[in-house]
Amino acid sequence: MKNLILVSTLLVLSLMVKAQTPFTVSEGESAIVYSLPKTVFCIELETEKVTQKPGMFYRYSDRYLATNKVITEAKTTYKIKSIQVKVSAVPDPARTYSLVPGASQLSKLAVNSQGILCGVNVTCKQDKVESQAGNLIVNDNTTPDVLLPLGEEYMMAGSEAKLAEGAAKQIYHIRESRLSLLCADVDKLPADGESFKTMLDGLNKQEAKLTELFIGQKITETQTQTLYLTPTVAVNNDVLFRLSALKGIVASDDLSGAPYYISIVPAKIPGAADKSKQEKGDLYYILPASTQLTISDGINTLYSNQFFVSQFGKTLALPESMFKQSKVKVNIDPLNGRLLNVE
Repeated sequence: MKNLILVSTLLVLSLMVKAQTPFTVSEGESAIVYSLPKTVFCIELETEKVTQKPGMFYRYSDRYLATNKVITEAKTTYKIKSIQVKVSAVPDPARTYSLVPGASQLSKLAVNSQGILCGVNVTCKQDKVESQAGNLIVNDNTTPDVLLPLGEEYMMAGSEAKLAEGAAKQIYHIRESRLSLLCADVDKLPADGESFKTMLDGLNKQEAKLTELFIGQKITETQTQTLYLTPTVAVNNDVLFRLSALKGIVASDDLSGAPYYISIVPAKIPGAADKSKQEKGDLYYILPASTQLTISDGINTLYSNQFFVSQFGKTLALPESMFKQSKVKVNIDPLNGRLLNVE
């Protein structure tokens, strides 16, 4: 097997090109195949999910804590935090070509791992593989059920109102203890700053746990999801996705969510004739179209940027005669097929 791979490698390196055609290779014919890229938009959506839960004593918050800013019912809300758009490339089947053995430097083509053209007499950079998994960050303020730090008088009362009264008194006791500590109005202060901080943190956490019994809890989840879009035509305010109050991001045809729109508008390329039917033996590349991508909620623009998009551009060619010199180097951007330079 190793010998077979070595022979195949030497054969490819020794091939000289005499003709180039759209990708058609006859049986038994040797050829080098390369593709020009097609642009894919990778749209990263960062959403925030907020789950609200009422506390068990929320009915008594006004009486014992003098506040009515409490959560009274379970509720879940979603919102879009940010939108980022990146581009990647895949081989374009409509722009895939073959080179048949001949006598020019085109035999020294360089392609990446996907078979997309990088140039002639150059080295392709290693492809970066990005994970498509979403990231989930949860800020969970919930705490496991613990016994209330109350005395026998309250725990044996069997009344929710009595328990709420005991919890409120414990909150005020913690506040008084913290104030005494901060004002140095205690018999014995902590030995050092770290011990002082530890005591304050303990008091703050215990107060927060008891206070949540009255005002409720909020759980925040931040998740990143990626949509992949390969446009073939310009679009204007097409529904990209929907945001549901119950399920978050849903498909564009799921009417349970509010729509978010996308517009993709390529600029016209003046004076550039399409060379897709150029003479055989030429090296093809792309003059990509500068394209404006906009995402909105129908009222506000959430994202707007310009990208070079291959499939909206023109196919051009470098003549085969250019590659008769032995040291010609051609660099082509594998992301959008654009000619970068010729040395």
